[in-house]
Amino acid sequence: MARLTLDEGGEVRRFKLSSGKLTFGSGEGVTLRLSSDDVAERHGVIEMGPDGATLKIAKGVMPAKAAGAAVSGSYLMKDGQAVTIGSAKLSIEYDEGEGPAKPKGATPRRAAASGGSSGRSKGRSGGGRVSSSRRQQSKGPAIPASVGAGLVVVALVVVGYLLLNQTSKGLAGENFDFNASWGRYQRERIDDPVGARATLTQLAGEELTPQQRLMVEKAQQDKDEMMGELDDSVRNQKITPWVDVRLIKYSESKWNPKGERPHARVFMKRARWFVEAFPTHPSVDRVRRLMERIEPVAETGSANTLEDVRWDVWGMTAAEPKDFRGGFASIAKFAATADGPDKTGAEQLRQELVTAEREFYDEKLADAAVVYDRVKYPKKYNPTDAIEDMVRIIVACDTPALRDDAAQRLLQISEFTPALLEGYKRTQPPSQPYRYERLIGEPGLRAFAKENGVE
Repeated sequence: MARLTLDEGGEVRRFKLSSGKLTFGSGEGVTLRLSSDDVAERHGVIEMGPDGATLKIAKGVMPAKAAGAAVSGSYLMKDGQAVTIGSAKLSIEYDEGEGPAKPKGATPRRAAASGGSSGRSKGRSGGGRVSSSRRQQSKGPAIPASVGAGLVVVALVVVGYLLLNQTSKGLAGENFDFNASWGRYQRERIDDPVGARATLTQLAGEELTPQQRLMVEKAQQDKDEMMGELDDSVRNQKITPWVDVRLIKYSESKWNPKGERPHARVFMKRARWFVEAFPTHPSVDRVRRLMERIEPVAETGSANTLEDVRWDVWGMTAAEPKDFRGGFASIAKFAATADGPDKTGAEQLRQELVTAEREFYDEKLADAAVVYDRVKYPKKYNPTDAIEDMVRIIVACDTPALRDDAAQRLLQISEFTPALLEGYKRTQPPSQPYRYERLIGEPGLRAFAKENGVE
């Protein structure tokens, strides 16, 4: 059975890969969830078939890279070759007889051990480690003394050059080599921009010569410009599914030429936020044209009616990601100046939202109870889903008692680690920029974050 290895930010995970499809990305609902900032919500799929594992990159997302070349569409993954997707690296290790056919005359990557047994030892996650063996060195012809002397001179020149290019730390005997780090940056500059930025940050913190300092500062300026464009592109890619559903499709299905003011106002509220927050997104011009057509129906210059508020609340709580906090705030703002039937209607709407919030809370608790019960539901056991259910309650709910209960349950899940909380901090969905702030707004989670240096 093939084994898939994911290296992401220094954290290595291994999985057994059988026949079938494995979806990957940063969003919900994928089989393999990545935490890298530069990975789309549904970035692609790995399909295991008779010829090996085929990587299929989704349209419109950042291409993968293999052997320094961009990969889009389908790509048959080779044994042991790393495929880079943003800052994540995927590689596959086939068993004998699996994977792409090797060229004739090629030396097998794994040599058979004595007795025909494999040199692979099992890891705790089901992956394997290849045991290394010392190669026997054959004796070659004797080297003439004159050639040996020449090699010594060359070696001394090289050593002298390296010493001259080391920093004061290197000369002091500490484990730092500017040339090695700079060489790594040059390789990462093309293949791994995120890693290149991290390497430059590390270099900037070292004791450098004036010339080295100038090199690093110039590279940082160039990298900041490149990363700014890259970060913007990745952010745009991640918001695209939200734009397609909450703006484009919504305008086509909920708004019509006859005009329905509450629907139109929901669209205008979402659209204004989008064009301000994502000015470089490819769909901005299309959304602006829709705004020009829909704004007369929305009558945005007039005050909200009770029906407007009802649809505003519906827009925030009808589908996930739900935002009961925003819904209650919208009702409270309207009720503050309402009177008579409007005030009564606002209170009724608030009570309906209280019920809906409680139903959402109960539903997520029930879902988590199933996926976190290894004894009763062994096939459904998935701590990650249980964690996400508690996170959704905390982020969405307005009632403090519900949020506090979910936070306490979350802290009791052993798989909830500081690294995972750090992942939430780095990979907030673009449509929920408040996600991490709401999480650590809970006292228990704030203390956990502070204790583990995540804040």
